[in-house]
Amino acid sequence: MIARMVTIALLAWLPAASNVQANEVELELLLAVDTSTSVNAREFRLQRQGYADAFRSQKVQDAIASLGPRGMAVALVQWAGPRSQIMAVDWRVVNSPASADAYAEQLDRMHRQLQGLTDISGILKYARKALLNNRYQGARLAIDVSGDGASDERDPSAERDLSLVEGITINGIIIHSEEYDLGELATIGLRAHYRDRVIGGPGHFLIEVEGFDGFAEAIERKLVREIRGAAFAQMRSK
Repeated sequence: MIARMVTIALLAWLPAASNVQANEVELELLLAVDTSTSVNAREFRLQRQGYADAFRSQKVQDAIASLGPRGMAVALVQWAGPRSQIMAVDWRVVNSPASADAYAEQLDRMHRQLQGLTDISGILKYARKALLNNRYQGARLAIDVSGDGASDERDPSAERDLSLVEGITINGIIIHSEEYDLGELATIGLRAHYRDRVIGGPGHFLIEVEGFDGFAEAIERKLVREIRGAAFAQMRSK
């Protein structure tokens, strides 16, 4: 009787174990796109097109190929103020040119769903939970935060530190908006805000873009670096 119960228990466990195996990926990447009020409709379209074009680009698709058959799981979240985060394009495995093109098509159809203040602390918390509680198991975990401003109220460093404890790398891309140009001191302050309170983890980095028109090229470069990982970043820096 005991042996039969053990056999039944093992049979019940096996599907779950094989399912976990099937969901293993080399990288889980959460793309966090700023849709706060400072980002106008044109700038949102440039961000959306930049991500879509990047997934269609040969450089990004070559980087995806370097991950092998397991590939990566990627999702895109729009974010603005406190409690204003939404999964705009859900998790999907990208491990081939065809799957990258399919994800780009999803990005093409993405509509803006949020506006409001700028709460980087909130998006870091949301992104961490989204990475840790999805159906994938990534060898690497990364959050890609793009934005054109610092947090309006809450200091994001506490949420950043909680993500680092979980082994999550946070990278940033600062977009200097021509419409809200506050001068060199503000630019230096925004750079310091991201460097000291937002980004962190193995191989982390920060990219700055002079205006939304340069976003497409920058996000392609950023995705290649994120997908290939810390070893690639160290190689490039030598």
